[in-house]
Amino acid sequence: MASSNVNVTMLAFCVVFALSVLHTDAVAEAVAQPLRHSHRKATKTWCVAKPSAEATALQGNLEFACSESDCGAIQGTGGCTRPDSLLSRASVAMNAYYQARGRNSWNCFFNGTGLITITDPSKQAESGVPCCE
Repeated sequence: MASSNVNVTMLAFCVVFALSVLHTDAVAEAVAQPLRHSHRKATKTWCVAKPSAEATALQGNLEFACSESDCGAIQGTGGCTRPDSLLSRASVAMNAYYQARGRNSWNCFFNGTGLITITDPSKQAESGVPCCE
């Protein structure tokens, strides 16, 4: 009789184990499938300076980002200086850094003065005309 109980217990264990493996694989597949498709529809993002950021922070961001990435768009005749403000120049520099580093959220932190947006900041909201030509 004891042998019969051991067999039933062992069978139950095997069934539970098999179901848990199947369940885990199903869950893993359910999670992985949307992730595989999300790369196909990746949303373009940009990093911009917070409008409430202090001028000293913006200047520091501008200097840091330009020391680590290409800021040609806002230097000399780069053509990306409209509107010509510290906020605008810092945003362009911060975005250059963010894009060059792989568009990771931490590459737009800038001590809490950066914002990630899905709206292309090179387009002026009123006219849809690029600010960087």
